[in-house]
Order: sequence, then C-alpha cells, then structure tokens
Amino acid sequence: MNGAFLALWNSVDTPGAREEYEAWHAIEHVPERVGLPGFLWGRRYVGGTDGASYFTLYGLQDLKALQTVQYADVIAHPTPWSARMRPRLSAFVRRPCVLVASAGSTAAAHLVAVRAMTRELPGWSAAAAQAVAQAEDSALLVRATAGAVPEQLDLTYPVGGEHIAVAVPGQSTVVVLAEHCTAEGARHGAQWLMDQLAPWCLPDTHAEAFVLQSHVARSDLPGSGLTARLPARSGPMARYFSP
Repeated sequence: MNGAFLALWNSVDTPGAREEYEAWHAIEHVPERVGLPGFLWGRRYVGGTDGASYFTLYGLQDLKALQTVQYADVIAHPTPWSARMRPRLSAFVRRPCVLVASAGSTAAAHLVAVRAMTRELPGWSAAAAQAVAQAEDSALLVRATAGAVPEQLDLTYPVGGEHIAVAVPGQSTVVVLAEHCTAEGARHGAQWLMDQLAPWCLPDTHAEAFVLQSHVARSDLPGSGLTARLPARSGPMARYFSP
C-alpha cells in the first residue's frame, strides 16, 4: 500500500445471506471500488468461529481517494446488487487510516486486525514504527502494518443502517494488521505487537483473526485506463435474485 488504507469490519444479518454476500462482495463490490481513482487493491477476509464476520482492506494512494467525485457516485448511486445487499450488512465498522508504518513485502493468508484508541498518537506512532519493523525483521510476522485515523477526519458515512463511532477530541483510532502464513503465527505476532504498544493505548482493544478469501489489484480489472465506473454485474446477481 502507498500512503493510506481503508479497513472495514462487518457481518451479515442472517447465515442464509452469506453465500450471496460473498459472491457480491468478491465479484462486483470490491472490483468496483478498486477501479476508482486512488484505489490500488482490495483484499477480502473471513473470520469468526462460524465464519460469520468479515474484514475488507483497501490499499490507497492517500486518503484523497475517499473524497473523489467517483467515490461519492458509487456511494450515492449503488448498483442494483449493492442496493439489495447493503441492508444485509451488520456490525459495520469503517476506519480510513493514514499509513504510519509497514514492514514486509509479502501478503500472507492469515491476518489479525487490531483496533484500539490512543491519546498519545505521536508516541504510539513512533513505537508502532519500531515494533512493526522488529516483528518482520525477526520473522515474528511475514508482514506488519500500522495506521491511524486522522483526528480531524469526519467518520460520518452516508449509508443507512450502520452504527458509526463519533470521533472524540484528543483521541485517535489506531489499527494494526499482523500477517503470517499460519493462524497461530498471526495471533502470536499480533499479541506481541499489542504488548509493545499497550503503554500508548486505552483499554478495550479489539483484535480479531481472519483468513484471506480473495484479492484484486487495479491491474487485474478489465479494460485499460479505468476512466469509467465498472458496469454492474447483473449476470452473477441473477443467480441469487431476478428483479
């Protein structure tokens, strides 16, 4: 990733919706987003003991990718399939992060996503840069990433039904991503990072393990230049629903 990333956590409202959700998200939704200006790639993960939670990660050139006319258009004018699936999302959390530090060039299948709060962002950032580099250099993790939500960033997301946390003055949300070839390795590495960063974090850190489901890069998308929004995928949608 370049200078920023977008991290999203969610579930779906019923177990029966998971198959269609995964098809929609992998075939239409993530490629549509990756085709927008400033988006570089998207990765989809599944987690939870019963496969009921999801994590999506987008690599961005910078956070201006979330402020373009094209991005506003896909939010305001969803495809028919997106309009059908949006109400099925639950436990939605969206965190746009400036990249603080990253180490490792290989994306691994197992990931632990850590979300925390800090009142000491400069101290946390310095400690995170050191810890992330040490975790990868010692082979504790294949890849480690740290990011922070800018305090001044408006977290309001204009899609109905999601509960969006309100930014608290003086506090910053921080996100750490720990990747390894095994689930145990990712958990162990994430715990080590949390221990290193604990002095700068408030209580109630949230950590969840996931495994990679799919990946799409901008260069994987059809066509060249990507000057227009990708078309809606009515064919795949018809397998689940015919309007």
